[in-house]
Order: sequence, then structure tokens, then C-alpha cells
Amino acid sequence: MTDLPRPRRTQAERSDLMRKRLLEATLQSLAEDGYAGSTLSSIVRRAGVSRGAQVHHYPNKQALMLDAAEDLLRRTYRQLGEMLLSIKDEDDRLARLVDAAWDQVFSTPLFNAYSELLIASLRDPDLAEALKARLKRVQGVYAPAVEHYFEPINASKADLHAMFVQLSFFLVGLATQAHLMNDRAWVQSHLGLWVRQAALIMRARKGVRQPPPRPEAWPRKDDTVDR
Repeated sequence: MTDLPRPRRTQAERSDLMRKRLLEATLQSLAEDGYAGSTLSSIVRRAGVSRGAQVHHYPNKQALMLDAAEDLLRRTYRQLGEMLLSIKDEDDRLARLVDAAWDQVFSTPLFNAYSELLIASLRDPDLAEALKARLKRVQGVYAPAVEHYFEPINASKADLHAMFVQLSFFLVGLATQAHLMNDRAWVQSHLGLWVRQAALIMRARKGVRQPPPRPEAWPRKDDTVDR
């Protein structure tokens, strides 16, 4: 039986592949070499693409870094959403979410990449303003998902959202210092404490078996990164 020839990629598919390789290389470079050590030339070499491909997609380092950060946040959104839908017992949803956020996101080398951008933005006002705009858009995506999966108990929706904002601040702070503790039991005890506190004002919605509506802030045409 003769194998049929594989169809050639379209220009759009090749372009999208180049972009994905650049984003992945950027995150790896940030995690391993830091912000200062992640130059455009080093990222291009790591991605195995031409300098022309980089210029075509990203005119400067900041544009590439910001898109890589948003790619990581999109990936996190999908990953945690899939995990939440896989849980059959809603009573476990909050604790499982926090554990997964820590194990799959905040304690990973990839989160070091995002941390490098946060630290760099302390000394780079332009980067800080750009990150602020991205974070505002991301919050607009995550907020409806919070209400989709959880509901307040004798509290307001504002309290519900505030608890998850606190969770993100807590996990970021924990991630930047956990290597100094090097004690998983210590980390787990603090994650469990947050869950017990949050369970006083929120609970998982019953019967949620579908993901929330696709975020308008992340159009379908850009949401194509396969992992």
C-alpha cells in the first residue's frame, strides 16, 4: 500500500509554527537564562528559526516577551479548566484547583519565566505598563470562569473574585520563596490553609460539566498553541 504524500503546510500554518517555536524558546530562555540573558539572538538560535522570521512576528524583545507571557497564561487557563471539568465530586474542586495550580504552574520552571518578567518590570516602566495592560485583559478572561465554576456562600461576587485575586498573589509570593524553604509539607500546609479559609465564603457550583464560554479577549484565531 502506497503512503499518500502529506499535504504541504500553507504559508499561514508555517508562520504559526514559527511563532510557536519563538514563544516556546522565549519561555525556556527566560526560565534558564533570566530576562537580561534572554537576547533576541539567543532566542532565535534556541528556536532554530531565522532572524527574519523573528522580525516578521516580533519587531522587538518586549513584544516577544509579552506574547510569551500571554501564551503561558492562556495555557494555564486551558490546563486548569480541563482539570476542573475532570473532577466528579464538586466538593473536591477547590482543593484540587489549588493543588493543580501549584503543581502544574507555580512550582514549575516555566513560572520562573513569568517571574523574570515581573522582576524586570520593576526597573522598566515601559515593560511594566505593557504587563499591566496584559494582566487587566487576563483578569477579564479569568473572572467569568471563576463565577462559572464557583459561587459565594453568604458573601458577594466581589468577595469571590477578591479571594481568587488573593490566591494569585499568594501563589506568586510562595513561588518566589519556596526554593528557600525546600519543604513540600510546609508548602502544602499553607495551600491547605488557604483552601479552608476560602471554603468559608465559596463553594463549587453543582453540575458544571461544560467549560465557560470562549473568552472574547482571546480570539479563536490566536488560541491555537498545541501542547
